[in-house]
Amino acid sequence: MLLALAGCQQGNDDNIAIDETNTANAVIETLPPDETVTNDADNADANASDSTAGALLIPAAFRGRWGMVPDDCTSTRGDAKGLIIVDEDGIKFFESQATLTKVTGNFPENFTGTFAFTGEGENWTNSQNLKLTGSSNTLLRKQSDIAQPFTYKRCA
Repeated sequence: MLLALAGCQQGNDDNIAIDETNTANAVIETLPPDETVTNDADNADANASDSTAGALLIPAAFRGRWGMVPDDCTSTRGDAKGLIIVDEDGIKFFESQATLTKVTGNFPENFTGTFAFTGEGENWTNSQNLKLTGSSNTLLRKQSDIAQPFTYKRCA
């Protein structure tokens, strides 16, 4: 049976040495692994970690400056309370900022995630849903603890 298994192997495996002096009682010796050879399972784990890190991104269509009123986009006095800035990993508000910690829904023109907020000496977590309408120039932001969405227009 051992001989049958040895005959089924395809190609040469440099990590196996066969004592062919008595093929009926062939001895298979496993050599130490070659450390220069990479393990596909290890590569898959590394790639999964890379893709998980990359998955914590807000899609590009949602990124940019958004204002609740036109003056939020143009004010230079620092009073743009309705301005938000969405970047790849979070949202900046007038008095707080939110960092994306988990993506719970990622669809064209509709993104939902869990965000860790900090602002005014406080820390909290909240789910945010971002929805694009009006040729992607209107952003509806809905958070889990408020029923009514906030409406923003893309700043030029």
